[in-house]
Parts: sequence; structure tokens; C-alpha cells
Amino acid sequence: MRKFSITDKLIIASFLISTAIILIVASFSFINAKSAILDRAFNQLNSVRVIKTNLVEKFFVNSVKDLNLAKSSTDIRRIVSQLSEMPTVNDFKLVDSVEIHNDFINEMSKEHYHNIFIIGRNKNILSIKSKITNINKPTFKVLWENTINNNVYVKDFEQANNNEKTNLYISSKILDSENNVIGMIVFEISSNSIDSIMLNNAPSNGLGTSGESYLVGNDYLMRSSSRFHENSVLNTLVKTEAVDSAFANKSGTRVISDYRGITVLSSYGIVNIPNLKWAILAEIDYKEVTIPIYKIRNEIVFISIFIFFIILIVIIVFSRNITYPIQKLSQAVHEVGLGNFDVEVNISNYSNDEIGELSETFNQMIKKLKTQTKELEIEKSKSLRSLIDGQETERQRLSRELHDSLGQLLIGLKLKYENCLNKSKIENISSNDLGLLFDKTIEETRRISNNLMPAALSEFGLTTAIRNICNDISETSKINITYNFEGASKNISNELKTYLFRIVQEALTNILKHSNATFAHINITFTKQNIIVKIKDNGVGFNIKKVKPLKSNGLNNINDRVLLLSGKFYINSEPQKGTEINIEIPIKNKEDERN
Repeated sequence: MRKFSITDKLIIASFLISTAIILIVASFSFINAKSAILDRAFNQLNSVRVIKTNLVEKFFVNSVKDLNLAKSSTDIRRIVSQLSEMPTVNDFKLVDSVEIHNDFINEMSKEHYHNIFIIGRNKNILSIKSKITNINKPTFKVLWENTINNNVYVKDFEQANNNEKTNLYISSKILDSENNVIGMIVFEISSNSIDSIMLNNAPSNGLGTSGESYLVGNDYLMRSSSRFHENSVLNTLVKTEAVDSAFANKSGTRVISDYRGITVLSSYGIVNIPNLKWAILAEIDYKEVTIPIYKIRNEIVFISIFIFFIILIVIIVFSRNITYPIQKLSQAVHEVGLGNFDVEVNISNYSNDEIGELSETFNQMIKKLKTQTKELEIEKSKSLRSLIDGQETERQRLSRELHDSLGQLLIGLKLKYENCLNKSKIENISSNDLGLLFDKTIEETRRISNNLMPAALSEFGLTTAIRNICNDISETSKINITYNFEGASKNISNELKTYLFRIVQEALTNILKHSNATFAHINITFTKQNIIVKIKDNGVGFNIKKVKPLKSNGLNNINDRVLLLSGKFYINSEPQKGTEINIEIPIKNKEDERN
């Protein structure tokens, strides 16, 4: 498995963090820009819809005003009277025998109305604005029936029987001075008049190149021309969510699919026109609105990529500046691990930061390690020399004892034996003398053996072995030695028993040789976790501050054994106040020792 260096990890981590930040910032900027552009587009659509609604409503309000003004004029009443004097017809009849020479009527004819009709109570019809030869009688029948019961009636565009659409009509009844119906006036309005308000294809109208505003009737057919479909009035079906919401008397904006199946931004509402239920919509293609959004997106992506590469370069340079001294430190540590203490990290370029401090600390540590290693080597040599010297000393002691005591006894036995062989001298040899000499030889052999490994330690245990050595020293010296044992020593290992015995033996030997003491006390306490040893005498003592007691072979041997047992060793001593040794050794049972 490939190992990643600190440089790789820094670059990867920085790469991921910078990428995440760039993505978050870019996404946030894009979403905000998109929201702002869509809000602006919806606001423009709302403005267009409101303006168009006002214009359409004002158009019909003005048409009603013109209608009321016209029907109250004496000229129109005169025309109605002339029509009423004509013979009554069962169905509506178009006449042209009435002459019109009136400035008011001529001025009205210049308005945007497609035609103006005057109808007498006998259903004779006069076309004022343009002379025609044919009328849609069912349309006028509907107008007559509804206008008689209403002051003003508006008849919507509709499809005629010949598949041609009719125009929109606004009608009002004409009354005489006694409020009797004497006729009716009708304004005919073509879809071109509505289109002049609704249809505006100039890009400057706020709807761009794909936007439009249009009217929809309650039959979901268009009432104004489409920008995209020719002859769309009463032919193009517009059944969309926006139209349904408008007919539910709701106004607002939303993104929908329009009558072409294209996604658009739509602003919708209702138009307040008497007798009509029209919805008005202002829409623009979503794709056109979002052109600036995607331009901004591309710019954000480009800037993000540029920033990313700048950050990546900075990260690489920065990470290398951080990891290079760490790599140098790693190499130096590796060299130190191989035992080379002559390495040194150059900290001149990094002395003002934490890495510089680390490098300086490392150099100081190497110097200390080098010094301590030399000291350890010296101490190791001393320890080895002490071990060899101790072995030599022990050999010399054994040699002296074997030569001075056991050797002399054996020589004496040999001489006695030779005398026994010489029959001439046998009468001078006593059998008791020969037995005593054998007893002394055996006793000396046992003494030497006990010094090497006391039999009582292996046969009777630690407490008995220590008691015996204390009794032996008390009997052969002027020192009164007392001892006390607390707790049980059954569960401790044989190695620990041997070490404890040698520690006490070495301490007693030091007291015997150096303290000039007359009294000594040994207290050994066995707890569940520790063995606590206290050895105290009333000897001459020494000044611990001026003397290094561990240079003594005896104390040094004690300290080494305590350290091997992972224990603690303390000495309290003052001149002429005796010496106290305190030892604390953790207990390891036999199972722990095997592990």
C-alpha cells in the first residue's frame, strides 16, 4: 500500500478544502445571480402585465364613455327616429337610405372602432363608419336581447357558422325622454384594435425577443394575436397553469410550460371587463432569461478554475516549505536511529517559527544523547569492570578461605593420616583429635557453602534465612541486630527471594565493615503490591551532600539489585546519627514472571 507523505496529505487536504470552498462560493454566487435575474424578469413581466391590463381596461372604459356620449347626442337620436319611422321587419335589416351629414358622427368614425351601428326599434340597422352589404343576424339578435335588459352589453369574439370569427361588440340602448327604448347603438371592435394594445414585438418593450403578452377567454382560446402563431385569435388553445390560476381570480408569477410546450416565465392575472372573463398573461422564454445566468456561470467557472490553480500553486510551495525541514528532521532521526550522533539540522532558514524551535531542540537533544551515550559507555565499562572485579574479589576470597581454612584442615588431616600409617607414632595420636579435625573440616565447608548460597533460603524460606544471618553476625560481632517481619512471603518468586536476601546480606556487611555501630534493626513488610525493607543502624553515618555513597561497592550492589527489581532505593544519613536504608519493591507473582 502506497504511503502518503506529509506534503501529499497537505496538498490533498488543501485541495479538497479549496475545492469545497470554491464550489460553495461559486454555487452560492450562481444561485444568487440566478435568483436576482429571475426576480428582475418577473418584475418586468409584472410591470408589462399591469400596464397592458390598465390599457385594455381603459380601452373598454373609454369605449363605454364614447358609447354613452354618442347615444345622448341629438344627431344619433335623429338617426334612430328616422330608422324607427321605417317599416318594421321581423328580422334585422341593413338599410342605407338615411343620410349622415354630421361633424360629430364623422369625428367618431375616425376612432379605432371597426364599425358603428345604429339600430331602430323596428330592427332596421344603419352602418355609420363603413358601408357593408351583409350582417351577422344571430349576433345582432343576441346584442338586441341582452342590451334591452342592460345599460351596456359587451359581446365577446366568437366563431361564426362559416368558420370565420366575429368581432367584439359593445352595445347600449337608446332611450327617449320618457325612458322608453327607441333604439340601440353598437360599436364593433376588431381584434386589430386589441392587438394594437397587446402585441408589441419590439425588443425594447421589456419582453426581449421571445416575450409576449396576450389575452385568453374563458373558453381557453386566445383573444389577441400570438407572436408565434398566425391567425391565433379563437384558434390557439391556451390551457396552462397560469390561465387556470387567473380564472381562479389569482395573480402572480411562476415558471410554466406555455401553449407551445416551451418553458417560460409567466405573469398572469384577470382583466376586469363587463360581461367578459379574460385572462391576461405576459411571458418570456426561460432560456432567454437565463442567458445572462449561464454567462455568469461560465465566468464563475473560469474565475474559480483560475483561483483554484493559484491556490494549488501556493499550497504546493507552502507545503514544501513546511515539509522540507520536517523531512530533514526525519532523515536526521533515521541517522540517529542508526547510531550516528554527529548529524545536525540546519535551522538558519527556519529559526523564526515552530519548526525552527523544533530543529534547535532536536540539535540540543542530539548533543545530550551524544553526551549521555558516552556517559553510558563509561558507566557500562565501569559496571563491567566492577562485575569482573567483583568476580575476581569473590574468587580471591574463596581462594583465601579454601587455602587458609579448608586447606589447612585438609593438610592437618593428611598429616594425621600419615602419622597413623607410621606405627611407631600411632600411640601419640588420639582418636578424638582426628574426629574433631574432621568436624572442623565439615563445618568450614558448610560455612563457605552458605556464603555462596545459604541452604536455609531454599529449604526454609526468606525470613528464616535472614534470621539466621542476623543471628550469626550478632554472635560473631559486637552489633546487636534485631529484625521484624510483617506479612507473608510465600507468593513471591525465588528470584525475588534471592535478591532480597543478597540486599539484606550486603547491607549487613556494610554495617559490619564501615558503620562502627552497636545496634541495627531490619524491618521487612510484605503487602499485596509491594515489599518494604527498612534497615537502620546507630553507626557513624556520613554526609550525603558531600559524599556519593553509590560509589561504594556495597551500596552500588544494593542499588543495582533494586533497579533490576523495578524498585526504589533511598538513603538517609547524617554524621554521628546513623544510616537508614529504605527500599520499596513491587511484587510480581509467578504467573506475571512467566509472561
